[in-house]
Amino acid sequence: MWAKYASKYREDLFFRTSVNIIALQVGFVLLTLAALFLALIFTRQSWLIFGAIIAAAALFGFIVTRAILKPAHETLRYQKRFISDVAHELRTPLSTIKTSSEVALIDEKLPRSTRKIFLETIEELGRVSEIINNLLSLENLTRPERMQFKSVDLAPLAEAVVKRNLPLARERSIRISMRKETGCVVWGNGAALEQIMDNLVKNALYYTPKGAQGTALVELRPSEDMVLFSVTDTGIGMSRDDLSHIFEPFYRADISRVRKVKKAGSGLGLTIVSEMVRAHGGKIRIQSQKRKGTEVSVYLPMGGAARHARSSAGIADSRIGGRTYSEASIDFTGEHPHAAKINDSRFTFGSVQMR
Repeated sequence: MWAKYASKYREDLFFRTSVNIIALQVGFVLLTLAALFLALIFTRQSWLIFGAIIAAAALFGFIVTRAILKPAHETLRYQKRFISDVAHELRTPLSTIKTSSEVALIDEKLPRSTRKIFLETIEELGRVSEIINNLLSLENLTRPERMQFKSVDLAPLAEAVVKRNLPLARERSIRISMRKETGCVVWGNGAALEQIMDNLVKNALYYTPKGAQGTALVELRPSEDMVLFSVTDTGIGMSRDDLSHIFEPFYRADISRVRKVKKAGSGLGLTIVSEMVRAHGGKIRIQSQKRKGTEVSVYLPMGGAARHARSSAGIADSRIGGRTYSEASIDFTGEHPHAAKINDSRFTFGSVQMR
C-alpha cells in the first residue's frame, strides 16, 4: 500500500501538493506542542487535547488544500479534454483537404506553379496531421490505464520502423542502416514502443540536411538488464542550451540551424518519447555536437514489469579528443533519487561506450 502512495506522490502533482501542505500544517502544530511541552507538565487529558488538535489541523489542511486546488485541477482536466476534442475534430477536414490536393495533382495539364503549391500544401498538411496525432498520443499518455503491457520483441518493431522511413531517407539522400542483436524483449506496450522508435528515426532524418549525403544508424541490442535502442545521425547537432530544453513541447533547436534542414517535425517528438519512456520505467541519453550529429539512446527494462518512475536528469559536457560533446540524460528507472545527474562517459558517433 505504501508503495502505491509513494508512486502516486511522485507522479501526481496535485496529490504531492496536498500532502506537502498538510505535512507543513501538522509540522507547525507539532512544533507548537513541543514548545508547550518544554513549559508544561502534560497530563493524560492534555495528550488527548493535543492529539485532537493535530487531527483537526490535518483535516483542516486537507479541506483547504482540496478547495484551493480544485479550480486548477478542473481547468487542467478541461484543457486536456478540449485538446483531445479539437484534435479529433480536425482530423477529418484535414484528411479531406489532403485527399483533394492529391487528386488535383493527377491532372497532367496542371501548371508547374500550381502543382508546386499543391505539393507544399500536402507537405504542410502532413506536418499538421503529425502534430494532431502527437497531441492525441500525449492525451493518451496522461491516462496510463489505457496502455496494455505485455512481453514485446523490439526487433520486428525496429525493422518495420526502418522500412517505413526508407522513402523519407531516400528523398533526403540519407543512408540509413541498422544493427540488431537477438534477445531484445521488454515488458511494454507495442504501439507505444514503436512510436518511440519512429519518432527518433524521423527526428534523425528531419534534422540531417537534405542532399548532404548524411547517415543514420539504428542500433538495437541488450545492455546488461536493459535493452538499448539508439539512433545516431550526422545532422545539425545541438548545443548545451538546446539540450536543456529538448524535452519541452514544441521546442526546436536554434532556428538559424533548423532552417538548414528545410523541414522539421512537429516539435512534440521527444516530449512524447520521454513520456513513453517514463511509462516503461526506462531512461534516455542524448549526446550531441553542433554541426557533427546526435545520438539518442533509449534504455528499456528487459522482461518483467516496468519499474515505477523516479526521475533524475542532468546536462553535462564530455571533452573527447579536443572536441566537446554536450549530453543530456533523463532516468525513469527508479534507481536514483530526485537529483541532478552528471554522466561520466566516453562517446563516439556510431557506438556507445560507457564506463
